[in-house]
Amino acid sequence: MNSFGRIFRITIFGESHGESVGVNIDGCPAGLPICVEDFLVDIERRKGGTQKGTTPRQETDLPIFKSGIYNGYTTGAPITIQFENNNTRSGDYQKQRDFPRPGHADFVAHEKFGGFEDFRGGGHFSGRLTVALVAVGVIAKKLLKGIEVKSTILEIGGEKDLEAGLQKAIDTKDSIGGIVDCRVNGLPLGLGEHFFDSVESLISHAVFAIPAVKGIEFGAGFESAKMFGVDHNDPIIDSSGKTSTNNAGGIVGGYTNNNELVFRIAVKPTSSTPKDQQSLNWNTNQVETFSVKGRHDLCIALRVPVVLEAVTAMVLVDLMLLENRIPRILAKEEPIYHITTLDAWENAKSIGYYEAESLDSEGFIHCSTKDQVEGTLERFFGGKVNLVKLVIQPEKLTHTLLYEVAPSLNISFPHIYGVINLNAIKEVISIN
Repeated sequence: MNSFGRIFRITIFGESHGESVGVNIDGCPAGLPICVEDFLVDIERRKGGTQKGTTPRQETDLPIFKSGIYNGYTTGAPITIQFENNNTRSGDYQKQRDFPRPGHADFVAHEKFGGFEDFRGGGHFSGRLTVALVAVGVIAKKLLKGIEVKSTILEIGGEKDLEAGLQKAIDTKDSIGGIVDCRVNGLPLGLGEHFFDSVESLISHAVFAIPAVKGIEFGAGFESAKMFGVDHNDPIIDSSGKTSTNNAGGIVGGYTNNNELVFRIAVKPTSSTPKDQQSLNWNTNQVETFSVKGRHDLCIALRVPVVLEAVTAMVLVDLMLLENRIPRILAKEEPIYHITTLDAWENAKSIGYYEAESLDSEGFIHCSTKDQVEGTLERFFGGKVNLVKLVIQPEKLTHTLLYEVAPSLNISFPHIYGVINLNAIKEVISIN
């Protein structure tokens, strides 16, 4: 139903127009550094209203940590994360309640739950809940150190040129579908189980939890049906299991084979289309013409890549934990990284110490771990040059490393407090 996984077990909750949506994550190892900033890039990728072809509904979507995170680290207890719903227009759905929308879950949900379901915005069936999956993906990808999970849109409406595909939908005043590709590199050999717990089986199970997904294929996929065996088989070229081709998509017998994991999904057109449609009117018991009102995606596939990465990473973490490839207690990461502008660093050298000024005056950013650096650079500086990364030895700090609370976000985050003596600087790296 709403839960997935054996050790890394997630449960999603909430409705599109309810108070909030969210997720509970059980089985996450203790000691993983987590802060709000970790989530911002992927949540932004999922958002509507920020790119052509997506819904104008915009939510802030700052994660609210309710349990399982203390002093910036996971505790080993269940993690509960909520996202508030603030930008809803429920009246749009009340007006069209008489018509179960074709392609949506309105009719089946009404029959299944006897009319008690929350129908606003699709309720619990809404793509709104994918923000909870994205949150799981952020944590899962942090756990998959050295393993890269990356999804991209291959085509929209049959067009490799994505803009051309979107334009087809705009010209016809209709929605349109697409194909999304996912690739995973760095997986260990032999991950997974045969038959019902094959890597393909588990990924497919999770992928179909993403609303609008209608198909999946691994490696050569459906093209395999047109091939001869000698052409489809992937010749093994070394003792690591690497192959010269990858028609299997990185999985043989249900197990990863030390090649790139490759699969694609088909995403249907958004069911809510502005065009006139025919559907049953529950009040008159007649088929009538109606049109869907409200704010909807022109092409839901645009928002799927980050969700696809999330559910894929979620499956892989569960498999890794089952084989003890990820420890239940993570070693605390050191050193701490401190990012600043080159000018601020030169000034610090000239006066003999490093002043922890504000971001506005000096451009300082505080990062707790190495894996936060890249996202922080992109978010605050847009990847600009003349930045300096300082590797700090905490034991030589003039003042203590504290965990301060950001009142606006209600979270704790590592912060260098006071003055940092230059003796505490272990390494200085210029980032160009």
